[in-house]
Amino acid sequence: MSQITETDKENIGLFLIAAKEAGASDALFIDAEEIVVDDRVRLKCFVPLCRHYGDLVCPPNVPTPDEFRKYLSCYRFAVMLATQYNNPPKPPSLAESEDVSREIRKKSTELSEILLKLESLCLQKGYRFAAGFTGGSCHYCDKCVKTGQECKTPYKARPSMEAVGVDVVGTLQNVGVNLEFPVSDKIKWWGLLLVD
Repeated sequence: MSQITETDKENIGLFLIAAKEAGASDALFIDAEEIVVDDRVRLKCFVPLCRHYGDLVCPPNVPTPDEFRKYLSCYRFAVMLATQYNNPPKPPSLAESEDVSREIRKKSTELSEILLKLESLCLQKGYRFAAGFTGGSCHYCDKCVKTGQECKTPYKARPSMEAVGVDVVGTLQNVGVNLEFPVSDKIKWWGLLLVD
């Protein structure tokens, strides 16, 4: 385990409370060494080809898994947090319903907003390298501009964990959280905040 100071422990407690107060359904501490990076996760951006490929915070516009491993090695700890959508419709209706799509965008954006608040709190506490990664694609705009164009929300948009190769399922298993597949009564969007 990385060296965590008493001040870090106090701040971690503050970050977890702040995440819950901001609307996270779950918030937990994780040692940076427990974060699993697997090249096969990013492969899923290509097989099958994701419709978000080429978005500004998706591959190929974000660090590769190898680059992310290098960055990750500089961090000591992280916070993982989630937002939750209860009683989702069962596939295939999930992709077909406009109401469901709107709810998914809302929950995804909620997760991003909580991450932004926590990043700001980290900066206030002196963790100048804090960096947030959302779950799934960015939903700040109805349609993302593509490579070579300017982001409309550059201070809000964050790449997903999956885009840089983080195995969310494996990482959560490392801290005793098992994700349910297929989804039954709830969907959780997990985000990651690297802190140092």
